Amino acid sequence: MNVSANAPAEELKGNTRVLILATLAFAVSFAGWSLFAPLASYLKAEFNLSSTALGLLLAAPVLLGSIVRVPIGILTDKYGGRKVFSALMAVCFFPMFIAGFAHSYLFLLICGLFFGTIGASFAVGIPQVSQWYPKEKQGLALGIYGIGNVGSAAAVFGAPFIAESIGWNKAFIFYSIPLLLMAAIYWFFSADAPKPKTVKPKTLSDRLKVYKSSHLIWVFSLFYFMTFGFFVCFSLWLPSYLKESYNITPVKAGSFTSIFVFLATFSRILGGYLGDVFPGKRVLTILSLFLIGILIYLNLSSSLALTLVVFYCMAVCLGIGNGVVFKLVAEYFPKETGAVGGMVGAAGGLGGFFLPIILGTIRDYTNNNSLGFIFVSLVCLVCLSFMEEKTFITKKGNKMAPAVGR
Repeated sequence: MNVSANAPAEELKGNTRVLILATLAFAVSFAGWSLFAPLASYLKAEFNLSSTALGLLLAAPVLLGSIVRVPIGILTDKYGGRKVFSALMAVCFFPMFIAGFAHSYLFLLICGLFFGTIGASFAVGIPQVSQWYPKEKQGLALGIYGIGNVGSAAAVFGAPFIAESIGWNKAFIFYSIPLLLMAAIYWFFSADAPKPKTVKPKTLSDRLKVYKSSHLIWVFSLFYFMTFGFFVCFSLWLPSYLKESYNITPVKAGSFTSIFVFLATFSRILGGYLGDVFPGKRVLTILSLFLIGILIYLNLSSSLALTLVVFYCMAVCLGIGNGVVFKLVAEYFPKETGAVGGMVGAAGGLGGFFLPIILGTIRDYTNNNSLGFIFVSLVCLVCLSFMEEKTFITKKGNKMAPAVGR
């Protein structure tokens, strides 16, 4: 249902056009953000990289994209998603395009750091989309927006074909063009939800105070460090893992990884819906237990088919978890969704930054992946320790507000 930008804020029921445009923009952005992973085997051979150096390269775009989510989220709350999203895509076009002419590891690493800023796009779409929808529909709307994660699948599926056909460096040029086109489309056709005229504009100091207002910000950040961090980590790391462990081609490894990304992406819709209907604490507890079981199984030797099934089950769990966490963010912090979503998103991105490096380093020193899986399972255990009922009690002594239909 489309709603005019002139409608009073209290009458807003949703905006399909904005939701579609935000999802497409996020998909285009996420494709560029994930581009190093499907090209990993080509980059490793081109520059003779160790697993640690490759892990650093894979994680480089994630680093800056995670750090700037906080200021980008604050800017979105102040200036609106239309302006910020358009500017972000236009700026990131340049380092991604230039990466297509890189002839050294260091130059490519620097380009990756800068075009990785596009990873902050998530912190733009979350507040813009949620502000158009009523509370009882925000989980589903944000879950649909999260489909933009499918951009990662577009990268892992398409980049190896480009590399095989015309060279790995041309993939950066190919994936940079949609950023520029989408920036123009978003500028002219997207819109921000109207704000009540009686609301006094907040200063930067006012917006920063939210980080001290509730411990739940940090709890949600930890949950997202797990769910989104694992998703980014295994999306980046899986092509190399499958190629080395089962001796398959980069194209086939990319195809299998694209299924992982698709499952995690579309499960996010289910996660948003479940967050609308059931207590988020209960859903996250069940997901954490499932993830621990999956990681324990991955320490066992098994066939390629069984390994893929287990990874795909992991993808579904992670996608649901991503949807639930941001439903909780929109529910608890409706007026500061950009600032809080930026912090939570940054935590998830940092999980995606550090975990590939840690897994690569463990692989270099132990020549296997078992300790890496054990380390990741410990992260799940830490998250489980915060699932107590008292964690979800606000300063006013209220428990989590019941969702519609509960």
